[in-house]
Amino acid sequence: MSGQSGEETQTVLLISNVDFNDENGRAEKFSTRERLLRERGWELKLCYMNPTVWGVLIGVLRGLWLVRSADVVNSVCNPPHLHIVGGVVSKLGRKPWLAEFRDPLVTNPDVETGSVSERLRKYLESYILREANSVVWYDGIQLPENYFLNRYPDATNEKVCRLPPIGYEKEKFSQISPAEYESFSIVYAGSFYEGWIEPYTFIEGVGEYISSNPEADLDVFFYGDWNSEYDTAVEQAGVEESIHHHPFVPHEEIVKVMKGADALLYIGGADPENRRNLPSKLYDYIGAGRPIIAIVDLDFRVADLIREQGIGIVVPPESPEDVRDAIERIRNGDYRYDPVKGDELTRERSNAVYTDALDRLLTSE
Repeated sequence: MSGQSGEETQTVLLISNVDFNDENGRAEKFSTRERLLRERGWELKLCYMNPTVWGVLIGVLRGLWLVRSADVVNSVCNPPHLHIVGGVVSKLGRKPWLAEFRDPLVTNPDVETGSVSERLRKYLESYILREANSVVWYDGIQLPENYFLNRYPDATNEKVCRLPPIGYEKEKFSQISPAEYESFSIVYAGSFYEGWIEPYTFIEGVGEYISSNPEADLDVFFYGDWNSEYDTAVEQAGVEESIHHHPFVPHEEIVKVMKGADALLYIGGADPENRRNLPSKLYDYIGAGRPIIAIVDLDFRVADLIREQGIGIVVPPESPEDVRDAIERIRNGDYRYDPVKGDELTRERSNAVYTDALDRLLTSE
């Protein structure tokens, strides 16, 4: 019986290394999934595991205990250990297996070509495509559209399903009131990665903006990673009064912060291995309904999306002058922001397609 029928609740066992109560983006996405699934007649049960050798063994034992009352096993990559546990629990528990990719397994930018890790990942990926009942992944991760169908000739459209972009939770964003600021405010929410995604160009751009507008009241709020090298860059640019950094905060709080900002900062860098990526943070920015200043390679997919949707200004990664100009355009009203309309980029839409994949597993048995 389909979980969507409303006549019977079905259960999916999620193999994950994230607890729903953790204060991070992945935990928020799974807790949202739990609620959205419930609305469509499904219950989400968590099998939490640590991605270590002992964690795999414990995860298998825990999963075999929990799978007795589940209808589908859903493992989530990355890390790959989760798919190992999902495959074992599915086979021994005799329940259909939905393997979900939120990051590439083999073509992951962090995996060195020709390494032992790459060879092991190739073997695991081929096993998943052979043994899983369904393989799904979100549009926006670093995979070409027909990656699985081209790489595995025996794969079929019925088995392999590309989900819509993970999106933002429309209902939550509509219910949360924006924060209030006394000055023109810019917000960055998320992590930095050394040598890849870092705020130096933006900090220099703020310095140039302040130099051109010495009387301007500008505040920039960074929520997430920060280090002493960034403090040094702030001091060198002479913008200590304008730039403030805070630790990560719960998702509801950062939504409030983003909705109240005058602009949101996205940094995507220029690493070609990041060319196809559409990070989940971008959808939260879209949900907040504020213009985006995106410091990213002009040919990246995220730059195309921002330009096509009319939701921000794209700035080359090594151009503080363009950062300055972008701030001026938004502040002076020279840039016209056009909020995204409809449900195309919402969590509700992507979850509906994911739930349909679960339903098909049960109706095809």
